Parts: sequence; C-alpha cells; structure tokens
Amino acid sequence: MDITVNFEFINLWAILLATVAVFLLGGIWYSPSLFGRFGVVAAHRSDEESDRNIQAIFVLAFILQWLTASLLAAVLGPNSTLLGGLTVGLLVGCFFVTTALGITDIFDNKPLIHLLVNGGYHITSFAVMGMIIGFWH
Repeated sequence: MDITVNFEFINLWAILLATVAVFLLGGIWYSPSLFGRFGVVAAHRSDEESDRNIQAIFVLAFILQWLTASLLAAVLGPNSTLLGGLTVGLLVGCFFVTTALGITDIFDNKPLIHLLVNGGYHITSFAVMGMIIGFWH
C-alpha cells in the first residue's frame, strides 16, 4: 500500500481559504439561530469560564483548523479535483471524525444530540475544506 503525504505541492491560499471558510461555518453552525440553541458547546462550561477563555478558544480553533486543512491538502495531493476533495472530505468527516466523536460521546454518556450537532459540523466542514482544496489545488 502506497500512502503518500506530500507537503511540497500544497497551495497555501487554498488552505487559508478552507480554514477561514470552516471557521465561519462554525460560527454559523453553533449560533443560537442554528444549532447553538441545543447548548452543545457550553454544556460543560460556566458563562464566566467561557467569557474568560473565548479569545484563546478562537485562536486555538483557527490554528487547529489550519493544521487540519494542511494535512487534508497534503493527502489530496496536487492532482485533486473538487469532486475528489468532496469525496475524501465526506469520508474523513463521516468515518474518522464523527465515529471517533461517537465513541467518546458514548463513554462520556452524552446525549445523541451532541453527536448529531458536532458530527454534522465536522462532516460539513471536511466536505467544504475538501471541495475548496480540491478545486483550487
């Protein structure tokens, strides 16, 4: 089996756009008008704790999204397409990220809505990142 991860040919602009896109998607996804009303994000934090750490949370989230988009770009390679990026993004989001979240949620005894909201975000975000990187790579 030949698995090649090549950082040499990644497009930094595509990674930046993908990172910004899913960062904004997260803002919309977890807003009170969409899925934030389910209280998934703040389930284990007090308001005071959330307010105190909000800047650090956003900076760290952006950095982690950047790293995720970078590795996705390296895995997709220089000959990726929009459809190929979408396919890989959906597969990774569904069968790596969401299943891992599901296992953790089961052992943490979290309600199913937690997995549906967070898993749905990650499936969507990986699909978006894959399409952007695949198209622009």
